[in-house]
Amino acid sequence: MRLAILGPPGSDRETIAGTIAARLGVPSISLADAVQTEMRANTPAARQALRHMNAGELVPDQTLLSIIRDRLTQPDVTAGFVLDGFPNHAVTTVALDALLAELGTPIDRVIDLVLPDAEVLRRLIGRRTCRNCARTWHTELVVPTRPNACDRCGGEPVQRHDDPDRITAGLQSYRPAAAATLRHYHAMGKLTSIDATLTPTEITAKALA
Repeated sequence: MRLAILGPPGSDRETIAGTIAARLGVPSISLADAVQTEMRANTPAARQALRHMNAGELVPDQTLLSIIRDRLTQPDVTAGFVLDGFPNHAVTTVALDALLAELGTPIDRVIDLVLPDAEVLRRLIGRRTCRNCARTWHTELVVPTRPNACDRCGGEPVQRHDDPDRITAGLQSYRPAAAATLRHYHAMGKLTSIDATLTPTEITAKALA
């Protein structure tokens, strides 16, 4: 099975994608992971991406799609894959569909993790990261057993740079771009929307139903 998992910041998309991929026995593929893999291999696409990044520029869609193409032609995707957070706007959606059609591996289903803006704000503002081991938790949702200390190593919690204005600006950019992708897959009959406030187990069950 070939899935794409989409959702706003705070929707726990990465965890859900990993859980579903493990259930299916296929890899979970995020754009960031694919870029890092290409950079370790020092591929032409990776070198091109790095030039743009070093110049403080956005990496062109065609370069990102070249990186995704390389990842989707690896042997471990034969039985399927789960795309984590990609495609993320109209241009990459159409281009990805064309690429997958060429490879003979079209997306079977797109899962939209639905989370209202107010809940996104609550989740992101409450995030904490351990200064020592980088473990993350939440002041309300995933509370450590020891006050003001990481359960794993006892390290000091640090609040991420997630202020309300920054989060709101990010959502104002994300929502219209995501809406175009969601409309595209809805028209194809491939879109399933799931309440992201459910547990990962409940979301996984609905995604694979």
